[in-house]
Amino acid sequence: MTYLPIILLVLLALVILVVAIVIFIAILGDFRSGLSIRDAFAQRVKYLRLDKMLAKRNIRREDYLHTESVTNIENQIRNCESCSVIKQCDEALKEGGPADLSFCPNDEVFESIAKKSH
Repeated sequence: MTYLPIILLVLLALVILVVAIVIFIAILGDFRSGLSIRDAFAQRVKYLRLDKMLAKRNIRREDYLHTESVTNIENQIRNCESCSVIKQCDEALKEGGPADLSFCPNDEVFESIAKKSH
């Protein structure tokens, strides 16, 4: 009886195992990288009116950061940082009850997120 087929099968299994381990490590690295990017966004968002606007719409920051793409979050942060209606925003955010938030450059996105989360 020849052992060559068994040896080849074991070698093939080892190669598949090594490839699976390498892929797992790469995915884990990407996951950790994604978490650190989201953490950095959380810190940026926390200090912008964007954070208060999310709260005003009953959108949790964590849910927002988890569901929105990195590109969308960057665009929304940029919109907030370059907003030209800061006074109106501050007044709307100070109001206790519901307010007309349609002036916000991120209004459509926030409306969409709020509908999805409820």
